[in-house]
Amino acid sequence: MSWENKWMVGVRLHADTESPVSYFSLVDGTVSGAEARSTAVSRAVRTSEIPARADTGPDVPWVRLQRLVHDPLGRISLSAPLPAEPAPTARAPLAPLTEEAS
Repeated sequence: MSWENKWMVGVRLHADTESPVSYFSLVDGTVSGAEARSTAVSRAVRTSEIPARADTGPDVPWVRLQRLVHDPLGRISLSAPLPAEPAPTARAPLAPLTEEAS
């Protein structure tokens, strides 16, 4: 059994009129932490305990991501929370190449 791709992901959901609720999910078989984060957010949003209201949604900056670690003695623990992955940087579009008339 591989422990390489097992993650514990916490997602906080909030509504304008209620206190936030945190959901923790064990995500298995994802390639990266970003994929595990996305899977957990999708699961939390789809849960039947959340009312179908427009003002309910995930607090994406709060998401907590930890890898499950299995040591040689058989103990299972959680890694320190991993930092949020940086958002892709926006680049300015390249100006088209033009020929200058001489």
